Amino acid sequence: MNSIDIIKSYLAGSLSPQDFQKELYYNKDIEDLLSEENQIPPYTSKYKNAFLYLIEIDILLPSGELNSKDLLSKFLTKRNIHFSLNNEHTKKYDLFMKVEPSWLNLTEPYFNLIMNKHRDKVGVELERALKLEIKKDFKFLKNRPKWLQSPNWPTVDNKPLIFIGQLDITEISHDITYLYIFLNEKENTYMTFEQST
Repeated sequence: MNSIDIIKSYLAGSLSPQDFQKELYYNKDIEDLLSEENQIPPYTSKYKNAFLYLIEIDILLPSGELNSKDLLSKFLTKRNIHFSLNNEHTKKYDLFMKVEPSWLNLTEPYFNLIMNKHRDKVGVELERALKLEIKKDFKFLKNRPKWLQSPNWPTVDNKPLIFIGQLDITEISHDITYLYIFLNEKENTYMTFEQST
């Protein structure tokens, strides 16, 4: 398959975001083709070209898939190349935004996992089931984390760890810093990391 056909397959939905991402990383022809394009606002405003934008974002996240398909649609339209666009990614993104709590950044694999558990549901019933699944999976002892930066709840094999708590370690740091503590129940081990402002 040539580079244009790969892009068209991704837009049509017959090539998954995972497979398209592999093409971006390992297919020199796609890199060359997309590197030539530097006039697709707003995507190429900050990045030198379309290729650099696409490898910088995470197309495995619903927002990344949405933006990548928008950029590639504009790319093909600009070249007068006919293509079909499957809109499932837009519906998926809208659902993702409805169910993701503000204190989390859900990963695509986790979102797909819970979507597959509830594939027999649609509409409000699906939305409600996903919200309950997230509430059940993301456990905390007393309070949920108060993030200083972007939410970064760790998972192992798509299973969220249990949030134990956070410590203010600003006194031993240069900035306002919290230490976050999570429990991996399966391994009976703890994971910690810091965030600073």
